Amino acid sequence: MGFNLKEKLQNINRKNVAIITIILLILTICAAGGYEYYNYKKLEAQKQEMFEKLSQAANLSGEPQKPSEYKIGIEFNKAMKSKKPVLVLFYADWCGYCVKFMPIYQELSEKYADVMDFSKVNVEDSKYEKVVREIGITGFPTVFIIDPKYDNKVLLSNAYLGKTETVSKELDRYIRIRKILDSKK
Repeated sequence: MGFNLKEKLQNINRKNVAIITIILLILTICAAGGYEYYNYKKLEAQKQEMFEKLSQAANLSGEPQKPSEYKIGIEFNKAMKSKKPVLVLFYADWCGYCVKFMPIYQELSEKYADVMDFSKVNVEDSKYEKVVREIGITGFPTVFIIDPKYDNKVLLSNAYLGKTETVSKELDRYIRIRKILDSKK
């Protein structure tokens, strides 16, 4: 009586073969799914790592991320004692439009440094609460030309704030008018 594999296999009925086949199929599907899930998680981890590296690189570049991080202009109360007109930016750090406007504001502050002062007012700072309420700031960014010498306030339309050139035209216009006023005194 030897061990005959062929006889043993013939004795297994078809039901057992079907069950074993289904079990092997399920195991194969689970193994393939597990492998795909592993690769998916690995790819997600790589994407997260790359995102973190890019975020760190952006922050390491030294570029300001919020309006309050830009070192532009002078403190508002000091600017209001100035003899020059002041381009005042009312902003909130969470405001996407304010963040987008900051490079333009910085460029303007460099271009007009000789004829205007620049000041930023964070509308969420409690020390500016009274100023924000008195001027009636309701949207951001809001930009005013405030001229303490002539007790004058000019609101620049947000439509002008998208390009340096359009804001420059308005500033040039105000400077021309101010020169006329100065010549009359």
